[in-house]
Amino acid sequence: MSKESILFNRRTFLQSGAAAVAGVGMTAQTAPAGEEKIDPKKILNYQPDMQYRRLGDTDMYISAISLGGLVNEPGVHEYGIDNGVNLVHMSNSYLGGRSIVDLGKVLKTKRDKVYVALKDNFFSRRDYENEDFSKLDEWLKVLNCEYVDFFMFNRHDEESAKDPLIQESFEKLKASGKVRYAGHTSHDRNRKATGSALSSGMFTLLNPVLNYDNLTALDSVLHEAHQKKVGVMAMKTMKGQNSLEEQCAYLKKLLANPAVTTIVKGIGSFEMFDAYKKAAGETITSREEMQLYRYANANRSNNCMMCGECKGQCPDGIEISTVLRCKDYYYEQMGDRLTAYDTYHELSPDQCWSGRCEECRKCEEVCPNGLNIVERLAGARQLFA
Repeated sequence: MSKESILFNRRTFLQSGAAAVAGVGMTAQTAPAGEEKIDPKKILNYQPDMQYRRLGDTDMYISAISLGGLVNEPGVHEYGIDNGVNLVHMSNSYLGGRSIVDLGKVLKTKRDKVYVALKDNFFSRRDYENEDFSKLDEWLKVLNCEYVDFFMFNRHDEESAKDPLIQESFEKLKASGKVRYAGHTSHDRNRKATGSALSSGMFTLLNPVLNYDNLTALDSVLHEAHQKKVGVMAMKTMKGQNSLEEQCAYLKKLLANPAVTTIVKGIGSFEMFDAYKKAAGETITSREEMQLYRYANANRSNNCMMCGECKGQCPDGIEISTVLRCKDYYYEQMGDRLTAYDTYHELSPDQCWSGRCEECRKCEEVCPNGLNIVERLAGARQLFA
């Protein structure tokens, strides 16, 4: 991927601003001419001041804000659901397993109000090959669920994203009544993996990284997803948006894209949830567009896109994007030291650092954003090793 392929120019900026004005989300009561008017009775856990969008060609209408598990502030999941959220996304690995346990306590009384998406981190390839799905029963029990609505296959490159074993396994899981739809999630080689998952035709829901730079880089993939009526649950969206005001502006920009069904976010306070919900019903202003544009270009060298270009150039096979995700996202942005440490140590030492890193720097030569990658790898090594 060249730098020119992702950098905004003035024409792109002006076009995106026009699209934002035209693409504001709908409430259940009103809809632009020619678009579907949503019957509130069709919406799970409907609340009139929450925005909802139809997920692809399903009969589900999803809240514009959905809740993730990397932030686990007490009471926020209940508060969000009480205020119209109807999708929660979870992994058994978030916060060392604490998040899924706490969500299970919430779902004990609120399961009928939400759709549940569960990442498949607890399965190995051998489990799939042996058709051993018993671990799912364990986590369904923790979640107080008989089934999950979306089973999210965690695949980070073109080949694994279209692996036929996914379809075979999903069909068996679906036949068991424990899974309704297949989803794909990726935070490495993000554009290529997501595009491959979309082309495979196996998934109802895509879960790509959509920070500011990636929103542009994945433009063609998002357009195709919208055309094919495949839902998009944007994750890791707020990298580089430091203030709540900036985050709300970018939330508006994301929701102005008709391909984006919902934004999944770990929300750390009631104030943040209320601000997000309010922003979801508003149109981004030209002033907010310009502020986002200027900030992104001024800080591009600080923000990793998780595009995976660096990994493809490393002669020693360093898992660069995973290491940077541990340091930049889990540790620094989310403040989740446990997940950062555990994810880092799932890698072998020679996947995290090489004695040749400082003299090689081939990763930095191909980075679209010009990141000082070696310095970040060294920083992660100091923090976690």
